[in-house]
Amino acid sequence: MSEQNAVDIAIVGGGLVGTPLAIMLAQLGWSVALLEKEARGNAVAGTRGFTALSDASVVTLSASGLWEQASLDACAIREVHVSHKGYFGSTRINSQEHAVNALGYVVDNAHFINSFQPALDASTVQCLDGASVERVEYASSQALIHYSRAGQKQALTCRLVIAVDGVSSSLRDAAGISTQHTDYDQVGVLGVVHLSQPHQHIAYERFTPSGPLALLPRPDNSASFVYCISPDMQDQLQALNDAAFVQSLQAAFGHRLGKFTQVGKRVFVPLVRIEAAQQVSQRLVLLGNAMRLLHPVAGQGYNLAMRDVEQLVGSLSDTQADPGNADALQAFAQSRLSDHKQVVRMTDLLARTFRGKASLPAHARALGLLGLDRITPLRARFTEHSMGHVK
Repeated sequence: MSEQNAVDIAIVGGGLVGTPLAIMLAQLGWSVALLEKEARGNAVAGTRGFTALSDASVVTLSASGLWEQASLDACAIREVHVSHKGYFGSTRINSQEHAVNALGYVVDNAHFINSFQPALDASTVQCLDGASVERVEYASSQALIHYSRAGQKQALTCRLVIAVDGVSSSLRDAAGISTQHTDYDQVGVLGVVHLSQPHQHIAYERFTPSGPLALLPRPDNSASFVYCISPDMQDQLQALNDAAFVQSLQAAFGHRLGKFTQVGKRVFVPLVRIEAAQQVSQRLVLLGNAMRLLHPVAGQGYNLAMRDVEQLVGSLSDTQADPGNADALQAFAQSRLSDHKQVVRMTDLLARTFRGKASLPAHARALGLLGLDRITPLRARFTEHSMGHVK
């Protein structure tokens, strides 16, 4: 096999996790190939939605020179307000208490992934867009990736394969790694709403009878929202025109942000948790949604993936070592278990607990929020997790 068909590390799937990871690994001195099924322009154009970045994710991106460009579209979160509709009890967390400029930032996903392009172009990463992986052969010393590109059958050898190919990961399934599915019996409605008054860089997590409703600050006096509803509400909300949907969203949220004036396109997605049974296999690592898809409450999914990225890059800092060494991969996976379990437990608890109309549980939930606001150590721990500074 010719030399240009061999690299140290092959990343299958670019996106918001694989792209910065490829750049970071190339900066360390590894030879890296980035295989993306879609053509680059199509991949960016097809990216939708928004992401809430924790302070820890911003620190990771900044260390690799990837935040400056991304920050041009970012909107800071300087305060988080958590409340339960119809009940007393809430908690507020602000950046000044924790001596940071922002608790996190909200970015538009299309702008976010596009911001990596200059660094990607300037790197040594081999970008193989339009490459469809057909199968991977794993051996003791290397892996052989068979893929098609521009109608041609091609192959690539590497010493480590990193699968970031999404929730329906073909590499994960082909490696025989099983998944566990948890259905929350909820649907997420995603979109952007325009506001009659400034949001003051406050992010809101509002627990309603149907599920959490999050509004996150964006530029131009607007807010991205995730509204978690019961499935029996989906047809009704989908049938509403913009004006009627705005009224429904306003009724669920209240008037803390004044009047909602306009809403953009809405996307409806079923809310499930999908977890791979293991993160590593022979010369294979799973990252991002290939490893785990979380409920969107508290916005932890991407930030958990970026902590995986940070840890993996750190473990691969010795470019003289074998990047696919089995013991090293197992050590990486073991080091991430505690963080994974804590985040899954927290998001699962919030998704399941803060919904429903029964009076007694609702009062208990409200008291829990009140306690979170009053008990300083508890609130500090919750904030550290929200900012991604997990201890």
